[in-house]
Amino acid sequence: MSSTPTLGEDLTRLEEIVRRLEDDDLALESALQLFEEGVTRLKAAQARLSVAEARVLQVLEESGDTGALRLEPMDG
Repeated sequence: MSSTPTLGEDLTRLEEIVRRLEDDDLALESALQLFEEGVTRLKAAQARLSVAEARVLQVLEESGDTGALRLEPMDG
């Protein structure tokens, strides 16, 4: 079993982190630790999505796609 979290696990944990950071009773040190973890998980998720996007583009290119599919950026 891999120790690297899946994209789904990262996203679930990011949701938990956001909920915890919104808690008014959270100590500053705990908030900073959660924020750091969140940034790390976000970067990992973004990297995984970039790799997946590159793979999709490669498959479409190799298949000789004639434009039946329209690709749009996910962040815009």
